[in-house]
Amino acid sequence: MRKIIIIFAIMLMFISGFSIKKDVIFQDTDIRDALSQLSMMYDVPIIFPNDISGNVNIILYDVSIETALKLILSPFDLSFERLDDVIVIFSESSFSYFVPHVYKPKNRSAEAIVSVLEKLPVYAVGDNVIVYCPDSLWPEYLERLKEVDVKESNLVVSYVVYYIKDTDLKKYNLDPNKLLDLLPVFERARYVLSTNGFFVGKEVKLKVNGDISLVAESNFGKLKFSFKTYRETVSYEIPFSKGSYKNILYGSFGRFVVLINIDEIKSVSQERKADINYVPDKLVGVKYYSSNDFEIYINDKNIGAFILKQENIFIGANLNLIDNFSLGVMVELENATNLIIIAEDKYYFDQVFIKLKGSFPIDLSNLSNFDGQYIVDNLKFGLGIGTSYAINRNILLNGMIFVNNDLLVSGEIGVRYLNYGIGLYLDSLLKFGLTLEFRW
Repeated sequence: MRKIIIIFAIMLMFISGFSIKKDVIFQDTDIRDALSQLSMMYDVPIIFPNDISGNVNIILYDVSIETALKLILSPFDLSFERLDDVIVIFSESSFSYFVPHVYKPKNRSAEAIVSVLEKLPVYAVGDNVIVYCPDSLWPEYLERLKEVDVKESNLVVSYVVYYIKDTDLKKYNLDPNKLLDLLPVFERARYVLSTNGFFVGKEVKLKVNGDISLVAESNFGKLKFSFKTYRETVSYEIPFSKGSYKNILYGSFGRFVVLINIDEIKSVSQERKADINYVPDKLVGVKYYSSNDFEIYINDKNIGAFILKQENIFIGANLNLIDNFSLGVMVELENATNLIIIAEDKYYFDQVFIKLKGSFPIDLSNLSNFDGQYIVDNLKFGLGIGTSYAINRNILLNGMIFVNNDLLVSGEIGVRYLNYGIGLYLDSLLKFGLTLEFRW
């Protein structure tokens, strides 16, 4: 019940987060720093272009984040839009054609999808993928996102193409040989035509119409593009293999600047096995102590079972009720009327966690003595503080110090490589132990 109340309170705070009012004071503050501070003040993620510049001088009292943003952004020709729990800053003049859209992945993480679309205005915010594109293209983008958001591995090709007329090169004094260095400018230059998109798989037969028309097809390990605008067409051919490709293509009346990225999105199982932060659904392990006690256990994310020898032999099960809070019971084999109720909870703070554990016995043959005083007299509890540190994507170190109400202090340290783990135990009574685990 306590956790439910906490979660309800958090949800209430989250829902009302955008109605919070604060004093906003910036004096000669860089706009990027101002937006970052606003994000922390109101506890709302804010996405903004890295190339915005200028200083903010403003004094506001008791205002919402929407009011503060309207007044701060108006002198910079910037605006904002709220998408679920995220605020996105964009330029009115350069991005009015593009509209942010939200996609919620079903099979993959947002980070995994965005990682293979690095050439595009696509962002991972929490569990969401935010895509900038015209409303007219969103249905097509949505279908392709669903092709990426599958459990199998696949190749993903993302592309960005710019076109600048030769007359504009002269008009704006642009060096044709340095167009690749001017890519950040192109996104804001109204005289530059552009198109971007992506497709999935090796069997490619794609056609896109617009200011820059595009035809793509694969043949014998090659990826062939044809770009067309105004009165001219150029072709571009690259190997159909992972990598980034960029080039300037010369037309009769202008230049095409082409950026293409080919990357493989791993299968869901490969992605999980390669990420040390992923917690597999199933776990089997054994612990053996110098006192000849032992524990054998098997768990999935919701339920677990174990055999425990501590003077006597017990069998038990535990159930994960919510988040990291579990409740269980174990029964003494020799005397089935002896039960022990166990509860465990963990609270995570970045790489540090706090563990609370408690237990108390119940004698089913003598329930008349079971009351509040009995629980107080027989309750066992303890507090632990631990940490986890990922050395790389394959190796994770973890450790914890635990003290119970009898002032017995114990320590554990372990290392996990991919799905295999080993740990050592030592307590203040010089009892030591070894843990072996396998996850899948």
